[in-house]
Amino acid sequence: MNGLDKGQVCLETRRPTRMRRFSAFLPALGLLCFSLVWSLGLTLWPQAGQPVAVFFPPALAGAPAFNAAAAAGANDYLSPGGWPSVVLARSTLPDFVHRLYEQGALMVLRAPMTGCMHQD
Repeated sequence: MNGLDKGQVCLETRRPTRMRRFSAFLPALGLLCFSLVWSLGLTLWPQAGQPVAVFFPPALAGAPAFNAAAAAGANDYLSPGGWPSVVLARSTLPDFVHRLYEQGALMVLRAPMTGCMHQD
């Protein structure tokens, strides 16, 4: 049959494959990824009244980006630094971030308070 005599039991020992060894670490890896995403989210999530960095598409670079931030209700703004489609703005409106996305913002992140804020 299979090379075993009657009554013999084959105890086959296999070495763990790479995939089996890796799968043992999947729960820990998942927890690590979740923790990193959660920490970054809490750190970068914009809050009302705090300055935010608003990333607009390149088509809205310069004055159109400032106009879009003003239309969303920005009270203060800081001129863009290296990229003309990025605006640092602040507003006391609770739905300011939502309004920025309605005006075409691609991403809105919490920004550090640097430079001089100008009144709109």
